Amino acid sequence: MPAKPPRRRLAIRRSSYNTKRRLIELPLEPSATLALLGRIRFEGSGKHKLEPRAFDLAPAPSDGDDTYCDGHADFTPQEVSRIPDLIQRGIRANLLDARSSHDDPLLIWTIDDNGWIYEGKLTNPGQGIYHGYPVLPTDPLAKTLIRRYGDWVNAQNEPALSASFEAALERYR
Repeated sequence: MPAKPPRRRLAIRRSSYNTKRRLIELPLEPSATLALLGRIRFEGSGKHKLEPRAFDLAPAPSDGDDTYCDGHADFTPQEVSRIPDLIQRGIRANLLDARSSHDDPLLIWTIDDNGWIYEGKLTNPGQGIYHGYPVLPTDPLAKTLIRRYGDWVNAQNEPALSASFEAALERYR
């Protein structure tokens, strides 16, 4: 009988952080925002799930430095339907990487109602397909993302968004 693979570990800190990640400086033009909102799609990755089969995903090898939606952020399969709204929230809040490929930002971030920041990484350039994972509280970029998000939230005047901002401040303090 083959040996069972070891259970994935929950990292509390990554061994290194991508220092090339940078938020775009200026907001997108409204037409570019609308184009991006209409093009971006999410496809889950088994690499970022402790229990990928619960999400109908095939298991994928881990490099030991991964973060897990269902492990770190307690994101459940029932919540997958919320992902398009979370992506739209991040795009509207201008949480976009300054780097791009085929007019798609390499990274898109969003902040969930419970304060977790998710990083969406471009999987298929030119097709607008992303996969995502939670950003650990030790990530140095988190404070910058929360600051940008807070500026956007203050302009929206929506209590639910304000609550997500407050939750992020608490989670990433």
